[in-house]
Amino acid sequence: MNHLRVDELEPGMEFDQPVYIEGNSLFVPAGIKIKQKDIDRLRKWNISQVETEGHVRSLPPIFQPDSQQMWGVPSDTELFEFYSHTVEKLNDMMDKISRMENITREELDSLSGEIVDRVKEKQFESVRLILCNNSSNLESAKSAFNSAIMALNIGISLGLDDETLTELADGALLHDVGMLRVPENIKAKDGQLESEELQTMRSHPLYSYRIITNDLGLSDDIAQIALQHHERWDGEGYPQSLKGDDINYLARITSIADAYEAMISERPYRNSMVGYEAMKNILSDNCRRFDPEILKIFIRSMGIYPLGSLVMMSDSSIARVIGVNKEAPLRPEIILLIDAEGTEYRGDTGPSINLLENKSLFITRALDIKDLLALHK
Repeated sequence: MNHLRVDELEPGMEFDQPVYIEGNSLFVPAGIKIKQKDIDRLRKWNISQVETEGHVRSLPPIFQPDSQQMWGVPSDTELFEFYSHTVEKLNDMMDKISRMENITREELDSLSGEIVDRVKEKQFESVRLILCNNSSNLESAKSAFNSAIMALNIGISLGLDDETLTELADGALLHDVGMLRVPENIKAKDGQLESEELQTMRSHPLYSYRIITNDLGLSDDIAQIALQHHERWDGEGYPQSLKGDDINYLARITSIADAYEAMISERPYRNSMVGYEAMKNILSDNCRRFDPEILKIFIRSMGIYPLGSLVMMSDSSIARVIGVNKEAPLRPEIILLIDAEGTEYRGDTGPSINLLENKSLFITRALDIKDLLALHK
């Protein structure tokens, strides 16, 4: 029998055998995720430990990097597990919304609060993880979570307070919830949308607004982020053709986060971009889509070669970007994955190099994780 302290339990944990309280009282059946309220109940009852014949189930296969994929995944296992468990929680929440079941503001704020705390604690590592995670399951939840992380990265860099950051996370997590009302054949279409299909797709911010305000009964502040995240700085966006400062401030942040996340993620109708290509695309905006001041903060915090980017160096070594030099954005700090002699370093064990100090080495091109795996075969 395995004994676990209540302090060791975390929301989202799942065991392969039933978990009991004091030997014979069932706490959770096998295969059922532990919820925060379950843990709170144990603490209220002054129960210090639970027991089971089983073990914690490992992360689902979609979040289990194989030995080759470890080239792209930072070695922070705790953050990686937080990422995977949060995506699962968010996916459960979206399933509830799709079934027209309610979620409360407290439930949403609780999840957002956890994300805010973790991103504030590990801001750069969280951004790296988005670029490194190459899983393709639970796409809607993963996309929403990635957008929230990117939006918080911008919000933290802007100096927003915790209350505003939580509201920003709420809106970013739900900004595309209206896509649940768009038919699958339109979302998954491989090719150009017909005019009616495009109109349906462009209605998703309105669907998001109605779901957030009517179905879920959440605040208009959150709903406005979702409603306005496709408005453009030049007034050419939708659904209201708002312009400049008339666009909700947190929606302007979410707009950049959403656009960047969409570029670096696989879609049915196109392949993903690597971080460098996505950043070049963002840089070419010229005040059309995005608030230029917020965009400036985003670029400064991310770098031209964003944190987590995989790059090939001038000596044919392969590295990952781990730091940004704001005064020289083309010369970031890197960590070697494969050196010029072919020595392999996994799990962030390679030597780090500041390209601002090492003038003899430079980046020749950005790599996709798939490029690295092909090179390594």
